[in-house]
Amino acid sequence: MNLYRDKYGYGTLRIIRFYCGRGRMENFIKEGKSGFDFAAVSSHFKAVNANRMRIHMLAYNLFNWFRQLVLPANMRKQQVDTIRLKLIKIATRAVRSARYITFKLCNSSPYKKEFYGTLENIQRLTVQLE
Repeated sequence: MNLYRDKYGYGTLRIIRFYCGRGRMENFIKEGKSGFDFAAVSSHFKAVNANRMRIHMLAYNLFNWFRQLVLPANMRKQQVDTIRLKLIKIATRAVRSARYITFKLCNSSPYKKEFYGTLENIQRLTVQLE
């Protein structure tokens, strides 16, 4: 008796994999619509809308590079809105001295560890020119 076959002959495991992949793709689409406003159409002209979509796709790809290269490991699977809320929409004060710019977060900031971890990862990046 084969546990992966049902009465119609379709592999149940293949169906599960298909729907998992489909759900993952739908999550990417949802992230694009909510985080980068893919669904916005600002003009009656096709060329304008196509260029707008290209700019949004560029922003999406840059964000994915940012996510993979500099975000702490526990934040890499979070969606754009969550990362924006935790890292960008926080109250900080930039204090400039003679040599440095220091970001001061309030003591009660819940994402202080993630913010400073991201800054440290950005500082560790090296530029490789070809």
